[in-house]
Amino acid sequence: MKSIKRKILIVEDENAIRFLLRENLEYEGYEVLEAENGLLALEIVEKSSPDLILLDLMLPQMSGMEVCKRLRAMGKVVPVIMLTSRGQQMDKVIGLKAGADDYITKPFDILELCARIEALLRRSGKPSENTKLFHVGKVEIDFQAQVVRRNGEETELTRMESELLRYLILNEGKILTREQILADVWGHDYLLSMRTIDTHVTHLRKKIEENPAEPTHILTVHRVGYRFQV
Repeated sequence: MKSIKRKILIVEDENAIRFLLRENLEYEGYEVLEAENGLLALEIVEKSSPDLILLDLMLPQMSGMEVCKRLRAMGKVVPVIMLTSRGQQMDKVIGLKAGADDYITKPFDILELCARIEALLRRSGKPSENTKLFHVGKVEIDFQAQVVRRNGEETELTRMESELLRYLILNEGKILTREQILADVWGHDYLLSMRTIDTHVTHLRKKIEENPAEPTHILTVHRVGYRFQV
């Protein structure tokens, strides 16, 4: 299965700081998105669903506080680390109340920032390539054992069901075409029809959905593909 990088959105109007963050985060293996103002940041969140946001407090057009408030009002639960050049306790408190998950004061130590990013991503509940257990509603998914557990009962997953389910969860919130799924999970050279994906989705729904006929997690996007939501 194709390796999927975790995406981090940097919202910062200072070019030098954006460059520093991008260089270090890409070195750590993250995919990096950038926005120099709050309005652009909100657009990127809608289109690209980042896994975490580094959000500067002082931004042109719209403050980091307002961006964070709007994200939470939109129902976005993406983790946010507020970047602030101020050392005042009140700014930190207001940032957390606005919906930020953590804050760090400039100038910051890049190793400390990376450690905080890793900790937040672990707590966010979104699995990485190495995640062994994940919970969707009342269902526990054990990727290592390739089983799902509900009310004490276990149901086996085939290897391809397990890989497809992990791929969907890793891309939570994104609309995925059947072509994308086929290429990323099975590989470009794998001779399968698009109907194969639909068949696997049907089987997965029977194993993780409360009501497979009216799914709440693996959603069909008409004439396009699928979208996963927790």
